[in-house]
Amino acid sequence: MTAGKGAIMWARVLAGMGIMFVGICVALPGMAIEIAARNAVTGAPVSADLVVSRPDGSVAARFSLSGRHSAIGTGSGPWQARVEAPGFRTLEFQLDGAGSSMTLLLDPVQEPARYRALDARAARDPESRWLQGHVRRAQDAEALAGALVEFDGQSTCSGADGYFELQLAPAQQEGSGTLGLQVSADGFADYRREGFVSAPGVQRVLVVMGGDTPARANLEVGALDRNGGMIGETRAASMPIPTRVPPQDAMLALPLAPPPSIRVGYADAACTTSCCTASCNHTCVLPLETYVRRGLDSEWIASWNAQSLRAGSLAYRSYGAWRVAHPINANFDICSSACCQVNDAGTHSSTDSAIARTPGLMLTRNGSEAASTEYSAENNSWDDPNDGLSCSNVDLSWGDGFAGSPSANWPCLADTVGAGHGCFGHGRGMSQWGTQRWAIHASAPRWRWIVDHYYNDNDNVGGAGTGLRTALITSPVSLANLIVQPGSIAAGESVQLSAQAGNSAGAAHAHLLIGASLYRSGSGYVDDAANDTALSLAQGNQAVSRRFDTPAALGIGAWDVLLSLYLDVDENGSISATDLPLALIRSNGALRVIDDRIFAHGFEP
Repeated sequence: MTAGKGAIMWARVLAGMGIMFVGICVALPGMAIEIAARNAVTGAPVSADLVVSRPDGSVAARFSLSGRHSAIGTGSGPWQARVEAPGFRTLEFQLDGAGSSMTLLLDPVQEPARYRALDARAARDPESRWLQGHVRRAQDAEALAGALVEFDGQSTCSGADGYFELQLAPAQQEGSGTLGLQVSADGFADYRREGFVSAPGVQRVLVVMGGDTPARANLEVGALDRNGGMIGETRAASMPIPTRVPPQDAMLALPLAPPPSIRVGYADAACTTSCCTASCNHTCVLPLETYVRRGLDSEWIASWNAQSLRAGSLAYRSYGAWRVAHPINANFDICSSACCQVNDAGTHSSTDSAIARTPGLMLTRNGSEAASTEYSAENNSWDDPNDGLSCSNVDLSWGDGFAGSPSANWPCLADTVGAGHGCFGHGRGMSQWGTQRWAIHASAPRWRWIVDHYYNDNDNVGGAGTGLRTALITSPVSLANLIVQPGSIAAGESVQLSAQAGNSAGAAHAHLLIGASLYRSGSGYVDDAANDTALSLAQGNQAVSRRFDTPAALGIGAWDVLLSLYLDVDENGSISATDLPLALIRSNGALRVIDDRIFAHGFEP
């Protein structure tokens, strides 16, 4: 908005709400916030509208943002805010007037074309390795052309838009060490970053030159370094089930919508330099799923088995969501270093793929908020005196082959894969190395089992667990308004089942299955597995449907109809006990089976 009649008009409107408008700066009574909008994927500046709303949802003010930081005041707050920009998903967050410098990271509706093209190319050669990203100036996020990018013995230069891409040599064996990145540009101090893992796939990174932070930095990794070492603590046998479980008997994931965004403390306005709580002087607001993508490859090891990474995604997401409800600082919910959870401007295709399998899934203990899902590198209750690793577990009373810290309210857990490995961390919650060992174990458990193993001792029916090992998986997916058409049929005929499905995950759920059953007391359940249908559910609400073929021997009378959504955990395209039931809707007596002889002869039988 520019000065002139429009500004005068807005000044009068805003003055009535206690808001004063001056030039391109808006000042509410209280402290000013320097605020900017940028692309969460490429770091590019974004022209966006910031809409500030009253508690009743009505719009109080609308401001124009760019990649440069402009001062706006927030008043006493808190205000509900959303950021809108063409080609980007809306970002919703709370603007509370705490007086911080803030960057809003917006997710593009589509990944950049070159990112999608490289993903497709890498998929054709699963063992290939790539480095991809952008180089930008810290001051205004504009592209920096001609920067020399050197990584793993190879080099390239950034283009006019700051973009670079490197095809790398095949990955070395796991545990062979870590890699460093160096970027040089005229007029800027060299950028150096250590700690990248040599793993197949696409490693993406945003390089920012000319900031106030030191040019040399380590790629901080939370509970693990790339060889399994601990840099800092992160506060962060399955139940017998029949092969084919009627939805009402399966343990439904508890319905809980994740927060749409999270405020993260950083040491720079570009959201690239991690910091511990006291040293974070800038707030970055980003979608929760983007936060998980920027952090999982730093807290877990990108070359690990996919089931380990998927299990880790729930732990990482849930702890972040818990911090939204329990902020660590007035200006931000969570810090970006190993003091909290590491979060930076890099991602890896392997962890991205894991996260895409579990969008919006968290853990909860009370059904109303995400659980604080602690984890550390090695939770075995034995401190090897010869391994040189730091064990901070205050209670190793159960000994080798068990995980936990009973005096910290984490009951001991039989964890055979940890036997013989010295404690390396606090022993609470999930063992990160344990997730990898289970993932490659001969029993080959899936991520759902691994999560349940560490957070509720596989007591996923709820109720028998103790202490903090009582967390259950949540669901961001819902079903409503079940319709059965037609409502009356003869046995052997088909019906169409439809409902309204909701997805609050913050990302598409692309691996769902629609199940259905009929039920009548005295007759039991009738399934139609042949018509269980694969479904990709976009964000928001949409209609879903499936066909149900009834058997010719279906009994006459009224039947209850059940429609369900499962997450295809075992990836076999059919519903099984391994899969996770996310939503269920039931309509009692919704289908009536009649004797077709009424119509054949005109008389009742």
